[in-house]
Amino acid sequence: MEQVTRAQIWAKLSEVSVKDFCTEAEEIEEGKVLSYLPWMKAHEIMMNNYPEYRWEFSEDPTGREVHYFDDGTAEVRCRMTVEGHTNITYLPVHRKGKAITNPNSMQINVAKQRARVKALGEFGLGYTMWLESVPAPEFREDTVKEHELSDKEQIDEIWNLALPQLNEAKNQEAGIRIYNRFTRGLENRGLVDTAPKRWQTFCKNKGWNTK
Repeated sequence: MEQVTRAQIWAKLSEVSVKDFCTEAEEIEEGKVLSYLPWMKAHEIMMNNYPEYRWEFSEDPTGREVHYFDDGTAEVRCRMTVEGHTNITYLPVHRKGKAITNPNSMQINVAKQRARVKALGEFGLGYTMWLESVPAPEFREDTVKEHELSDKEQIDEIWNLALPQLNEAKNQEAGIRIYNRFTRGLENRGLVDTAPKRWQTFCKNKGWNTK
């Protein structure tokens, strides 16, 4: 089968109108307003167009999915692949256009969702919003109910995000590496898995060794 080109991806996604889904936030300065595209709506659009698209966040040397600078500010880096084409998108952890010093876990998580939407913009989805406002269509903070979830619900959500990669693992060794990233992600957020047997259950369903 002939591979879909970047031009074809751009042509398809750039035709999708996201204007009705975006919401304006506070002005960051006179005449400049942030516009936000909820990440779940962006995900829904992608699942309807390129359901096999994938993303991950690059880790620093300690395994954290955030990269710090000497002044205490930080950025997240999203690696996204659509039809075999990969982009790496960078986004500072910020609020109202200003970098946050020593960001907490919630601020980092918001930045990660924003980076996902920014990455989609670089493939064509909602790119015009970046031209019409500053800086881009992004994750809307005032409607982020998922960041108000209980610890268990957060853990389950993170596990569900890891599942697609686990299901694609070619062998148990690859699966273990992905599972270790999942556990490190929990540790970085100060969470402890309340259902540790989920890994054993997953291995059993895959026919892997559960010891």
